[in-house]
Order: sequence, then structure tokens, then C-alpha cells
Amino acid sequence: MLEMLIREKQRGFTLVELLVVISVVGILAGILLPSLAKAKAKANRMKCASNLRQIHAAFTMFSSDYDGRLPWTLTHDQGVELWQGLYGKEHTGAHHLWDIQFLFLPAPIRKELGTSRLLSSPCDPETHEWIDHEIQHGKWDGFGHAFDGVHVHMDHRSLSYALHLGSDMQRPSTMLALSRNITGDKCYEFNYPAGPMLPSYDKYFGMALRTAKDGSEGHEFVGNDEKSPVRLQNYAIAGLGPSQGQFVRADGSTILAGNSGLGAAIRSHSTASGGVFKGVNENLTRPTQEDIPPDKLDVD
Repeated sequence: MLEMLIREKQRGFTLVELLVVISVVGILAGILLPSLAKAKAKANRMKCASNLRQIHAAFTMFSSDYDGRLPWTLTHDQGVELWQGLYGKEHTGAHHLWDIQFLFLPAPIRKELGTSRLLSSPCDPETHEWIDHEIQHGKWDGFGHAFDGVHVHMDHRSLSYALHLGSDMQRPSTMLALSRNITGDKCYEFNYPAGPMLPSYDKYFGMALRTAKDGSEGHEFVGNDEKSPVRLQNYAIAGLGPSQGQFVRADGSTILAGNSGLGAAIRSHSTASGGVFKGVNENLTRPTQEDIPPDKLDVD
């Protein structure tokens, strides 16, 4: 009798019981894993929004050092002085004020950011390899690793964020920075305080979010399910689905938005006035993962 009780206590799972346990585990995994994946994606979007808040703080610091102006609203003389401080007295141009590859290099911006790592979104793994190069080899404490034959600058492949060239800290509703997974219209010449100018390398880094075309296919966050191979390569971010993106306004408000929120922000931007320039500028400069032949980028 005692031996029978011991054998009963030592008996393991039967095959049926084991299959039931495996089935239950499989069902639970099927329920929980998608939820965990969504939670991870949401957490990455929140971290991306935190990066945008820090970018806002960096440009606020720059603005306080330059009479309330952002780089693209500097006067011509201020622009020349800024770039000569980086590249030496032989540098005479101010055109890099409209180029995403240069706009994170001024000292007040670099110092407030602390690390260029914040310019690479956790939603955007394609940029991670390139931001590592910036951190390891950047000329200015981890900023500025790429070289165009004349100037050291940020590698556009390391950047996850676009900068809106119509933003002004005295126009709180204007858009300041956005996740790079956006499409828009062809950029146009605008009369900046430093003079009339297209965004530098407009074919690759310049675009416009025109209010007149609000709601069109040309104004949207491109998702990771994009069917066009060209749009997928040049615009999409791996960790952002359709109608998903982030942006920060000049007042510091940071939004996890969809296409409808983007449209509302474009309309709000278009009604802003005051500050240091006249009119409404709807241009922006954005990085891309597009493979750009070096000889296509003018250097001067």
C-alpha cells in the first residue's frame, strides 16, 4: 500500500495533460505577445517624443543666445558669423542655415542636447548605426562625422527628425521639429531674414507642407507598411505604422499624432504671425535614408 502511494505521488504528467498545458501556454502567448509588442511600440514613441522635447530645449537655448532667433531666422551677418565660428574666417556663406545636416552643429544646440544620440529615434533603427559613427568620430564632441569635400557636417542617415523652417519661438503654434516619416510638396524660395533661399539641397532635403493641399496624400506620415519601395526607403520609419508620427511645436507641446493631427498642426502653423519675419513659411528640411550620390550634393 505504501509503495502504491509513493508511486502515485511520483507520477508525472500524462501526454494529454502535457498537451493541455502546451495549448494553454500557446493561447496565452497569442493573447499577450501582440499586446506586449504594442506596448513596446508605444514606449518607443514616448521616448521619441522625449527626444523632440529635448530638441525644443536646445533650440530654445540657441534662440536665447541670438536675440530670439532660430538658425533659419538669423540675419545674413549673424549666419556668416555663426559658420565662421565653426569653419574658420574663410567661410563666407549663410546657406547652411536651411540644411538639416548642419542645423544641430551650433554650440548652444550641441551643449543643450548633450549627446547626438537624441537625434536618432528609438522608432528608427536604420539611423542607429550612423549615429554610432557620429558619437565615436564626430568633430565636435560626437557631432559632425560626415564630410562633403568642403565641410564637416552630420550624416543625414543618422538623423530621425526634420526641422520646420517656418518656426519662430514668438509664434507658439508653429511646428518646430517632426519625425522624418512625412511627405509633402516641392519646397519653394522664401524671403528669410538672411535673404531669399530654397532649403539647401532642396531636391533631397527640402519639402513643404502647404496648407492649400491639407488632407491630400501629399501630407501624411508614411507607415512601415508602405507599398511603394521608393517611398518606403526614403520616408518610412521601421517602428511607426500608417498615420503615426511625432512633432513638437515652438511652445514645447509634443504630440503623438496621426494624419488628422498633422493636418490640424499644418493649419495652425499657417495662421501664425509675429516674430522676426513676415508671412508664412511652409518649408522644412528633413533627413532621408535615400542613397544620394556624393556628386549630386553641391559644395561651396
